[in-house]
Amino acid sequence: MDHDWGKVKRFEQEFALFVGAEDALAVSSCTAALHLSLLALGIGPGDGVITSPLTFCSGVHVIEHVGARPVFADVEPGTLGLDPAGLEPAIRRAKREFGARVKAIIAVHLYGHPCDLDALQQVAVDHNLAIIEDAAHCLPGKYKGRMIGSMYRSAIVPWFTCFSFYATKNLTTAEGGMLIANEEWLEMARRWALHGLDRDAWKRYGPEGAWGYEVLCPGFKYNLTDIQAALGMHQLRKLPDFHARRRQIAHRYNTAFARCRALELPVEHEDIEHAWHIYALRLKTDQLTISRNQFIDQLGSRNIGASVHFIPAHLHAFYRKKYGNRPDDFPIAYGAYQRLVSLPLFPGMQDQDVDDVVESVTKLLNAGTCAPGLHTPDPVPSQAEIGPNASTAPAIAKVLRRGFDVTCAMLLLFLLAPLFAVIALLIKLNNGGPVFYLQPRVGKNFKIFSVLKFRTMVRGADQKGLLTPGHDSRVTRVGRFLRKFRFDELPQLINVLKGEMHLVGARPEVERYVSLFREQYALLLRDAPGMTDPATLAFRHEADLFKAETLEEQYVSEILPRKLELSLDYSRKRCFASDALVLFRTILALVN
Repeated sequence: MDHDWGKVKRFEQEFALFVGAEDALAVSSCTAALHLSLLALGIGPGDGVITSPLTFCSGVHVIEHVGARPVFADVEPGTLGLDPAGLEPAIRRAKREFGARVKAIIAVHLYGHPCDLDALQQVAVDHNLAIIEDAAHCLPGKYKGRMIGSMYRSAIVPWFTCFSFYATKNLTTAEGGMLIANEEWLEMARRWALHGLDRDAWKRYGPEGAWGYEVLCPGFKYNLTDIQAALGMHQLRKLPDFHARRRQIAHRYNTAFARCRALELPVEHEDIEHAWHIYALRLKTDQLTISRNQFIDQLGSRNIGASVHFIPAHLHAFYRKKYGNRPDDFPIAYGAYQRLVSLPLFPGMQDQDVDDVVESVTKLLNAGTCAPGLHTPDPVPSQAEIGPNASTAPAIAKVLRRGFDVTCAMLLLFLLAPLFAVIALLIKLNNGGPVFYLQPRVGKNFKIFSVLKFRTMVRGADQKGLLTPGHDSRVTRVGRFLRKFRFDELPQLINVLKGEMHLVGARPEVERYVSLFREQYALLLRDAPGMTDPATLAFRHEADLFKAETLEEQYVSEILPRKLELSLDYSRKRCFASDALVLFRTILALVN
């Protein structure tokens, strides 16, 4: 029997080639990559590791995991990356106050802007330290013309680079990461990543492998899976286009906000190429009449999802209590945190989405939130200028749509009641068991609800996979008939009555696949999902497209991205007439 053993290996090779490295190690997360770097270096109790307080907590937790002590150093005022000038004092403080032997620097490339790596390396050389790049945000960033991930090749100290492929990152495998280092360090990390075995599964079970192995250290299960690697390779090919779109959006934001005197824009130095993972503004709160938190809440009320990246690690209860940290121990990081606001930024945003963000921010700044004389130069039109009924139009449209949905659903349920009875009887006669099937799906604002269908498969079938190819043996004879004419979907009219679904809207998906494309669903799930839309019509014979051997890989890398593209395109230009047309086309498709 032939096996394809190479997906993870191929992804490692393709990724290494992309960033200019010789080899790479695919792992389960960036956190795992950071942890493996420390383990490979032999860092443990009594050692100290310098890092930034302005980072996600997992990047500090890994230092605790190996028994070492995090040594915080403040950040640069501009980029908010680790300030090389603060490293010497941090090293002296660690030796004097903690008795810690500082062994490494974790340099966090915050938001996608690389740290000053040359200056950090000089400190590392002077004090015999290793450098670990936390590049979770920084793919595909560049430092002085060199790709982040290739720096180890010219380094004169031990050097590791850790990338994240979490669902929200610039390249995603839903969850995952990659570690880059020279072959010696990478081999040590590889051993720790697979239970401490001296040989991975490829070497044991591959075409020329042997089953024997030996455990050399108490390692971890940090490997990436084949399905994640397949998705990663697909995403890697799209990454240049993703990055170009991120740069376009950041440029549009910068242009729009440049004259807003109450906003401090992100910094991008001339000698770097920003990866633009996060667009982080800083409010000049002394020039505003509302707080940062109120600013975010008011954006939320305008349907703009803003956030804060990040709460500094030294403020969290664990580190505060264990090490006696005070907020102003690191004044630059703490001061920036109090003013930070992250705006939406992802490749799936259309120009209209960007315009909506810009309009909401500028309208908020011109709605009395700025101190006198600090309004933006080009205020948005007033209510009087855009007409007296503009604000009520969306509310009226929402009420009319709900009324249409309820009326149609009730009428159809009444007319189709005899058909429902016949289908229920056929299901009972064919296979026994329950008539209806409930499955958790993700609805409006990511709330989970149970979608209702006629049961078309044998009982327990969902335990063997979520996707159904053509001629799946789990589908009953009655089920095949119901699926052919989409009769199995009719009970979702009850979901429509309950307000969980619309007649027309993007199809509800299971949580597993929503997590892979969370940014796209963040736009679609501002509203409830629906029973049909153009994507549903385009892929009404979806099951016939599946290849059994690559079922899930094909769905997440080819079919679902295309469906989301169609659904997003329709959601931006939908109206009552277009919804009516979709319903009419759906009925025609069922009878043809």
